[in-house]
Amino acid sequence: MGDNEQVNSSNAVDDQGTTESEGRALLKHLRDAGFEGSDEKLAVALGRPLEEVQGWMTAAEPVDDDVIMKARGIAKERGLEIE
Repeated sequence: MGDNEQVNSSNAVDDQGTTESEGRALLKHLRDAGFEGSDEKLAVALGRPLEEVQGWMTAAEPVDDDVIMKARGIAKERGLEIE
């Protein structure tokens, strides 16, 4: 893992101390459990472009606190345990 990747994966992306790698895992779990594994369906639910969601899944795009909050809210509404 390069220095840049290490910094990104260890920095908290929200007030609960979620790291970027934990955020990605949370989003992947939500996609798989609540949206039939579809990046497109997750993108619609989160109100984000499909390309951004695909970027999160491949670590090409940074995960931010807004998307983590939305993901937790969607999971709660659907009765999904994602953490």
